[in-house]
Amino acid sequence: MTQPSHPAPAVHAPAAQRPPTSAAKPAGVVPLPGPQWYGSLMGTGIAATLTQTLSGDLPGARALAVVLLVTGWFVFVGLTAAFAARIARRPAVLAQTIRDLPVLATWGMVSMGVLALGSATATVVPAHWPSLASSAWAVDGVLWSVGTVLGILTALGFAVRLIGRDVGAPTTTWGLPIVPPMVSATTGAALVPHLATRPAQLLLVIVAVACFFLALVLGMVVFAVAYHHHWRVAPLPLAASTSAWIPLGVVGQSTAAAQALAVQAQHFVLPEDAGTLTWLANLYGTVMLTLGVPLIAWATVMTLRGFRNGMPFSPGWWALTFPVGTVCLGLHGMAGGTGVRAFGIASDVVCLVLLFNWALCAVATVRAVRAHTVGTSRAPVAAHG
Repeated sequence: MTQPSHPAPAVHAPAAQRPPTSAAKPAGVVPLPGPQWYGSLMGTGIAATLTQTLSGDLPGARALAVVLLVTGWFVFVGLTAAFAARIARRPAVLAQTIRDLPVLATWGMVSMGVLALGSATATVVPAHWPSLASSAWAVDGVLWSVGTVLGILTALGFAVRLIGRDVGAPTTTWGLPIVPPMVSATTGAALVPHLATRPAQLLLVIVAVACFFLALVLGMVVFAVAYHHHWRVAPLPLAASTSAWIPLGVVGQSTAAAQALAVQAQHFVLPEDAGTLTWLANLYGTVMLTLGVPLIAWATVMTLRGFRNGMPFSPGWWALTFPVGTVCLGLHGMAGGTGVRAFGIASDVVCLVLLFNWALCAVATVRAVRAHTVGTSRAPVAAHG
């Protein structure tokens, strides 16, 4: 991977929407409906899953989980319909999102958004409407299949694009297309008990394990290069401050995946080996969460720096939600795997942080979209892609 002397464009906006370099406070970036916006679906989906999962510890969480799930489906249907309408009006839009490397990276959010919504549906619906449990798991199965295929294609396609090409300076946003297979590993493990036959269950475990290692290997390479660049070469751009949270997606999600896969794989190994799987999952989770502490500290510093210096709004703000949610999910899994209550308490605290971040991003998004809509309606008619 070569590095040119000029910085790469921000991942959340095409070249025409890059933040200005002047000393004045830059305006917010509100791109048209497309892959860049699916971070909102990711954050809403994982918030719904976690509020339902932790409802025994958080008062009012059960009702909130339903609200978040309904919101997630509205976001998914509305956003997908709007994006499809753009493509129908101008078919070249779809090809542009694939050719433009920064926008291609955001297709990982489409995959993770679909996976998060499926997981939320299978978690919330059976808890409130048991008679619909089988339908909820069927919906999750369909969304998992779509999200996994899209995630694997995006991860491999993005990795191939990075080889031997002038792709700009490395950045944490390169992790967006890398994390989806890890999400597939976690959510796929949850689907295993709901398959009808043992061979199908074994096949799903194998696929989930393969997704786990695909994301882990690619993630280690990509994030090592990105951190080296931002620590030793060039600081994280102000407009991309929230992207500092993206690497936490691998930390938290892989911790949760290790726990979930260990539980399901126990059914396919000798009884004396089951304990070894649990021990490995606990060891892995301990190491990853320990490594995550300095990453959280750095992400917090970058985010506070961004808000303090007038970081403009963009869909990238939603990076404050899903990665935090994966850490919460990983801590919850460790609480079950180790029996250490401290992990559970930490999970509850992180869930509250997630809900605060979700509310912040939701309010900022509504305000930005409303301001953009009003501004567009008052401006002369222009061509939009």
